[in-house]
Amino acid sequence: MESAAVLAAAQDGDRAAQAAIFEAYKDRVARQVFRMTGDASSVDDLVQEVFISAFSAIGRFRGDAQLGTWLYTIAANRVRNWWDSQRRRRRREDIASAGTGEDPVATPEADFEATQQRERLYRALGELPDKLRESFVARAIEGMNLHEASAALGVPISTVSYRTRRAEQLLCAALGIPWRDE
Repeated sequence: MESAAVLAAAQDGDRAAQAAIFEAYKDRVARQVFRMTGDASSVDDLVQEVFISAFSAIGRFRGDAQLGTWLYTIAANRVRNWWDSQRRRRRREDIASAGTGEDPVATPEADFEATQQRERLYRALGELPDKLRESFVARAIEGMNLHEASAALGVPISTVSYRTRRAEQLLCAALGIPWRDE
């Protein structure tokens, strides 16, 4: 089946067509989710949520954007919700542990330098404001051009450009890398 035919069938509720879309895009969505969260343990659940949302709304997909861009937007929204829930959970934990004198559990040191660098990057990404992080991930990690990132994030191109550059500046500062304004 051609991709347009698969999409039309999926919009008509064809489970096999939906399964084909899932198989075609699940790895891409999983990579995006992992890059945005840095939390491997949450990826499967978030990918499921993305596709549940997508298939619930696929009948309203008009084709103004590519299917991959539409799925990226859904994933970004799901990750935003995840960030919010993580913040609320951390606040509850901080309140619960206040006054106990316990330090937060430290993550173990990675055995390999590459793993350490990746962990530093994801920690630094996690410290970025959400909007800067999602623009940076879309452009620098997912490789979207400005137009694609603008469509996926629902903001003007100039906003994506600014947020990406600002995220780069903050990441460089956090990682101790000199910032070179080109």
